[in-house]
Amino acid sequence: MLIYGLMKYIEKIPARYDKMMNVLTLGGHRRSRRTILSAVKPGARVLDIGCGSGIFAAECAGKGALVTAVDSSPQMLSILKNRLRGSELENRVRIIECGSASTSAVLKGEKFDIIVMSMMLGELSSIVRAKTIKSAAELLGAGGTIIICDELWPENLILSAIYHFLFWIFFIPNFILTRTLITPVKGLGRDLAAAGLEIHSRKSLFMGVISILYIGEAGRKVVPCDGENEG
Repeated sequence: MLIYGLMKYIEKIPARYDKMMNVLTLGGHRRSRRTILSAVKPGARVLDIGCGSGIFAAECAGKGALVTAVDSSPQMLSILKNRLRGSELENRVRIIECGSASTSAVLKGEKFDIIVMSMMLGELSSIVRAKTIKSAAELLGAGGTIIICDELWPENLILSAIYHFLFWIFFIPNFILTRTLITPVKGLGRDLAAAGLEIHSRKSLFMGVISILYIGEAGRKVVPCDGENEG
């Protein structure tokens, strides 16, 4: 739970965001990014919702993907623009400033092979989160995959009780850091089902604290990526 608080705090100094995230997560930030990147193939149409400073978007472009990077923070998008400026990747990354729930309205009619939402759903209210997932579903191309990397509130009653206990321990430092109430993602399965989606497989990171979920249309099997665990 403290991960989100630290993320929001270091977003205030965006130029050092990626370096500080790697330090704070003992390299886990980089490892999760590489795991997700393994699903990206040359020529894939990739949508990165909540792209932040855009390091993942740039890496996707480096693999030959055509990337649309979306974020509501002009400061973060400015870092991405500077990262790409003058490089051969610049023509493979389109940058759009908008809120996550508005993505399908802005990109109406477009379809993507891979849609990524990494460590951003926990920042959203339940209503905006549901709209964001519905928006992603509307933009997903036939046979495409949505990849979510986030901290999920456990469904197991014992683990849920532990999370409630830890939540109130971390509430004060989280609020001091962010001035907002941020929690692990709850009710994701319900939001996915409402959008006609389901989880097909998952990989756990950071001793199970973070999950990478591979999601597709309900009833369609998603082929796991290399190194991915079924779940």
